[in-house]
Amino acid sequence: MHKKPAFLLGALATLGFTPVLAQVEAAVTVRISADTCLIRDLNVPCSDVGAKLRELGVPSDADIRLSGDKSASYRAVSAALESIRSAGFQFKIGYVNVQDH
Repeated sequence: MHKKPAFLLGALATLGFTPVLAQVEAAVTVRISADTCLIRDLNVPCSDVGAKLRELGVPSDADIRLSGDKSASYRAVSAALESIRSAGFQFKIGYVNVQDH
């Protein structure tokens, strides 16, 4: 009975299995203000959001959450959505929320 776990551990060690400790985030929040977007601590034009997410290594199936300030313009939200779509990210739109920031 104890031979099976030992065998699996030995096989994984032989195959070079190394656990990945620092993986790319599966969820990213993009905060949209009047005319710019904030990804983590990076302030970028909303039209460049998709390219910046790709540059950061965000996977195409990541959970991208858009959060708009009250000052977020329609143009900024539209630019962010179009940029994300054109960068090849999968779209599942649930709801749009607005925060008081």
